[in-house]
Parts: sequence; C-alpha cells; structure tokens
Amino acid sequence: MESNQSNTCSGAERESDTENEGTNQSPSPFRLMLMLNAGFVLSLAYGLLGSGIIWYLNGKSEAQSFFAAYTISFRTIISLGLILGTALIVRRLQNVIPDTLEAAFKGQLSEDYGYYRRRFANIKVTIRFSALLIVLGFVIFLCSQFPLSTLGQGLMLIAACAEYGVAAYIGRKLMYSGMMLHSLLPITVTRNLFRERELDAINPYVHVASTLTIIFVYVHVSNYYNGPFLYGSTLGQSIKLFLLLPAIIATPVLLIFNFYPRAVLRKLYSQSIDVEIKRLQEALQNEALSPYEKRSYLIEVDKMSRDELRYNLQLTLSDVPIGITILIMVLQPLLDR
Repeated sequence: MESNQSNTCSGAERESDTENEGTNQSPSPFRLMLMLNAGFVLSLAYGLLGSGIIWYLNGKSEAQSFFAAYTISFRTIISLGLILGTALIVRRLQNVIPDTLEAAFKGQLSEDYGYYRRRFANIKVTIRFSALLIVLGFVIFLCSQFPLSTLGQGLMLIAACAEYGVAAYIGRKLMYSGMMLHSLLPITVTRNLFRERELDAINPYVHVASTLTIIFVYVHVSNYYNGPFLYGSTLGQSIKLFLLLPAIIATPVLLIFNFYPRAVLRKLYSQSIDVEIKRLQEALQNEALSPYEKRSYLIEVDKMSRDELRYNLQLTLSDVPIGITILIMVLQPLLDR
C-alpha cells in the first residue's frame, strides 16, 4: 500500500505536462470575491479594447454597435466575466481536494486515484479538450452570425469561443475532482477523520465551483439563445438549437458534482464514527461501569456523532429543489418558446 501511495504522489509530481498548481492554503472569501471581480474587470477591458480597435479602424458608429452588442444585446460582458472569474477561483483552489485526500489517506490511495490525479493536472489534456470546445463554439457562432461588421463579428467570436474554452477547463477540473473522490469508496477508514473534520475543506470548493458554473451556464445559454443573431447561413435558425450545447454538456457534470462529493464524505465520516465507537468499546472494557451504563454511553456518542454528520452533510429531500432548479434554469430557453 505504501508503495502505491508513493507511486501515486510521485507520478503526479514527475508529470512533465502538469499545470501550475496553487498552494494548499484556502484563500479567504474576500479574496475569492476579488478573483471573481477580476474576471469582470478583464471582460470589461476586452470590450473597451475591442471598441477602441474598431473605432480606430472602422469609425465611431461601428464601435458603438459592437459595444452595444457586447454589453446589451448578448450581454457577453457578464458571461465572459463570470467564467473568467470562476476560472481564477477554480485554479486557485484546484489543489484543495487532492491535497486534502493525500493528507488524510497517506498510504491508502489507489492506482485509480493516481490516474485521475495525473489527468486532473495534465495541461495537454486540458488544452485538447478546450480546443475541441473552442472549435465547436466557433462553428456554432459563425453559423449564427453576429449582426456586426466583419471586425466586430471577429471580436465577438473570440469572446464567445473563449467562454467555451474556459468553461471546458473548469468542467475538466470538476469532473476529475469527482473521480478522485469516487476512487476513495473502496478505502477502509482506520482512524477517526470526523473528529478534526479532516475532509471538510472539500465542501467549500465543491459549493463555490459548482454554484458559479451553474450561474454561468444559465447566463450564457439564456443570453445567446435569445440574442439577435442573423441566422443567415445555410443552416438558418436550425443552428439555434446548438446554442444549448453548454447546458447539455454541463448539466450532468454539475448535478453529479453538486451531490456526489457529499455522499462520499458521508460514507467516509460514517466509517470514522464506527472506528471511534470501536475504540471507545475497547477503552471501556476496564472501566468500573455496568454493562448498561457502557452501552448507554456508546449509544449516546454514536447518536451525537451521526446527528452532527447529518447536519454538516445534508443530502436529503431538501436538496431535490436544487437539482430541479438547475434543470429549469438550463431548459428555460426551450420552455419560453
């Protein structure tokens, strides 16, 4: 087992094609907010720069048309800013899950974990997947036709395709984070991880990343699906259906990533509680208590621990509306037809 763990970690460290990784220390919520705002600043800067270029080359009127399309007609300034800010946050927090797992299960992680860990950090795989989505986005938006001059269309294409590429980066991170957690299911917990909440750092990452991505998918799909495209290509308005592609790709990933990690953590923490109960049983063997008192004490500890676990990792019917909300947000453009 120890050799498997060393191979897992060293394999990820030796990977020559890995992305630059962040630190293990989680940033403050205020810093995350600044990262999200930085995405909107970058989006605004792109819109202003594009307007300036068009003004210089094609005149004021076309520059105003581009900026109106960028900010009002398609609201690209919002969707691009949102996905850029989310990407900054995901990149900053990307090591939370692997670092937490490797600290908690040193010597127990499987070869599957090592495989997903390397795929998670492999920049070549990220580039290939992002490039594929960028090409798909380029074809879709080119056929949809922005109602602008050639230069204006080109700048809008760059922004829209960038959203596809960055969203693909985030989607990969979420998918392989979930797969790393899935690889923990066969592990037998041998100590009490619940006492120090050793896996709790995973929850904020899951909530922040999935929530922001859900918001982006809704904003992106609703803005472009209802946008004033010309649809002048051979495909006509039939290409409009393909504007839902981000929702089709993202919905299963987001639904699984929003719920599955809590199910895995609940299983691991439940095993931790079982380990603690067994330890207490052994410790009470030599105590001068009656069998009834010992049993009552163990039952009370078990109940308190599991009640707290349910409170911290709620996965009940109260979560069902979240899934329904996601589906409604994604399908709203079709429902409004």
